[in-house]
Amino acid sequence: MWTDSELDQALADQPAGPAFSPEARARVLAALRAADAAPATTRRTGKAWWLAAAAAVAVATGVSATFLTGGPAPQASAAAVQSLEQASTVVGDVHVGSGQYYYTASHDWSLGAAQTRTGKHLDAMEENVNEEWIPANRADDWLRRSGYTGRHTWIVGSDELVKAEGDGGLFESTKVSEQRGACGDWGGRQTPELGGSPDDGRPCDQRIGNFYEPTPRFIAQMPTDPAQLYDKLLTAAHGDKSTVLKEAAGVLVSADADHTVRSTVYKALMLVPGLDVTDNAANLDGQRGVALGVSNGTLRQEIVIDPGTGRYIGDRLTLVVDGSEYWAGVKAGSVVEFTSVRIGVAEKIGVAPR
Repeated sequence: MWTDSELDQALADQPAGPAFSPEARARVLAALRAADAAPATTRRTGKAWWLAAAAAVAVATGVSATFLTGGPAPQASAAAVQSLEQASTVVGDVHVGSGQYYYTASHDWSLGAAQTRTGKHLDAMEENVNEEWIPANRADDWLRRSGYTGRHTWIVGSDELVKAEGDGGLFESTKVSEQRGACGDWGGRQTPELGGSPDDGRPCDQRIGNFYEPTPRFIAQMPTDPAQLYDKLLTAAHGDKSTVLKEAAGVLVSADADHTVRSTVYKALMLVPGLDVTDNAANLDGQRGVALGVSNGTLRQEIVIDPGTGRYIGDRLTLVVDGSEYWAGVKAGSVVEFTSVRIGVAEKIGVAPR
């Protein structure tokens, strides 16, 4: 049987997260007593005892023991791991049949900044919409509908101030345009050129893709082991944790990622050091979920998911210190960018599913 000091050390060795309650500690003790009461031939010593205690801690606190008994331990907080674990077990598929279209709609809100004629600061969140219809046969025509919607919300400034002193070029003219092209080549097939994509000029079914624009080939070649996938995400992100979250989001909204792929992505994110739950009720254009984020000291990159359904809702960027220069006047805690995402299956190109 473990001593109190040994138990406390086992608790302390778990991934960072909420403090362990007396109730959780009591459940761990109960689990260890049950193990201690087992026949001597089945008892374990040394490292095996540590693993048993760690697993008991995981059960008591809701943290998956998957990584404790094989592979690296989660680096995200216990709260983040719990949300990701839940999402990974319930995430579903989106089935696109012959003649149908995979539909995505993203509403992107980003901060625009300018000054009036008298030098007063203006900061406003402006909305751009991007809808895509991707056919079941990727070689058929795709449709993209995108542009500035004219919707905005003020952070610093007002419509009255703009009327009186001008917007300093802050707002664009309202315009939503359409583009069509087989294989997503808007305006015609892509051709190789300096600085272009390695996929330029390739036939549709031979394109490699990347985390931001994954193709069926890219998805098929992704590691199925969470630790290996995390390593690939981190390498592609050049070690930047915020970029890892953006790359993961690209796969989570992909038409070619089934529930197994999405589940592996969620498990890979458990390995992101410092990833934590930053908001249990994040609201992106009326869609609510749990925000998981990492900070670089100035900005916090977050993704928002619904752990109950495994659905990816969107991402957002939050200022964690008072803004300066471009963001002068913007207070710490302000969201300076966010994207809300909806996906579905459309029966007809150009018509959003109900």
